[in-house]
Amino acid sequence: MVEGMTNVPTNTRNAGTESGTGHGSVRKHVISFVIMILFTVIAFAMVGAGMSPTVVIPVILALAVIQVILQLWDFMHLNQKGHSVPTLFIASGAFLGLIFVLVLVLWP
Repeated sequence: MVEGMTNVPTNTRNAGTESGTGHGSVRKHVISFVIMILFTVIAFAMVGAGMSPTVVIPVILALAVIQVILQLWDFMHLNQKGHSVPTLFIASGAFLGLIFVLVLVLWP
């Protein structure tokens, strides 16, 4: 080995991870992406079909919550170790946002 050079792994694609899986499998990301696109198509179809707002609004809100959870879990990698501080900030922001919306709605 030449002096001054370090031992660099030949497989840099998965370097730095203990399990060798990187940030998750491509298959898992594609499945999550397809689910989110499907939820979006369902929401547009419900509105386009002229369904009652009393049905459409709760369903769209439920689909939105599921999409947010999928985004945070799969694409933001909040399920991995070492992400407790970002998770805390996201939860705090969601909590403060909920309080803000409730104050706006319930203020006399």
